[in-house]
Amino acid sequence: MEIMLDFKRITSVTELQFTNLYNLYTLAFQPHERRNWAGLEYELMYEKRFFANVLLQDDKFVGLFNYWTFENFSYIEHLAIVPQMRNQNIGTKAMGIYMGQTKLPIILEVEMPKNPDAIRRIHFYEKLGFQVLSHAYAQPPYEGTDFPVPMLLLSNNIHFANTHYDLIKEKLYKNVYHYEYESERKQVED
Repeated sequence: MEIMLDFKRITSVTELQFTNLYNLYTLAFQPHERRNWAGLEYELMYEKRFFANVLLQDDKFVGLFNYWTFENFSYIEHLAIVPQMRNQNIGTKAMGIYMGQTKLPIILEVEMPKNPDAIRRIHFYEKLGFQVLSHAYAQPPYEGTDFPVPMLLLSNNIHFANTHYDLIKEKLYKNVYHYEYESERKQVED
């Protein structure tokens, strides 16, 4: 019997499944890797390109899958599976569903390969056809004055990602992180 996996978009913090999403979000991602409650609520209310989804397997909450859709590419911001449901190919299935639905090149960030979990995560995406971009990249802080964190960018369309790297970085910095790196660069150059 085929197990069903569904994406259910969350558009408000008042939705019943938001609590499940937020609890897993804060469990799976360190504070510098995610928004606070107010930041997430803001994106849900005002950002039409942002899609926060709970993953439901036979109507049971098993994970979250948050992504952004831009004109030229999509960006997977967060994917996490409930700890007791890991290693059951739910993440692979969710990625397969998403990759089958979008015709745009997909971009995502992963931690540098400094520990076994980070290496495993990179291999997970490589098995799905993603490749690491050769460009140096740092994830801006979600809030406050934290420093950018060195990360790797991956894409399932390496040619697009390499030839449009500046556009991708600009869209992520400006829209996802609300970080204006252009103005900082101009101040340094002056």
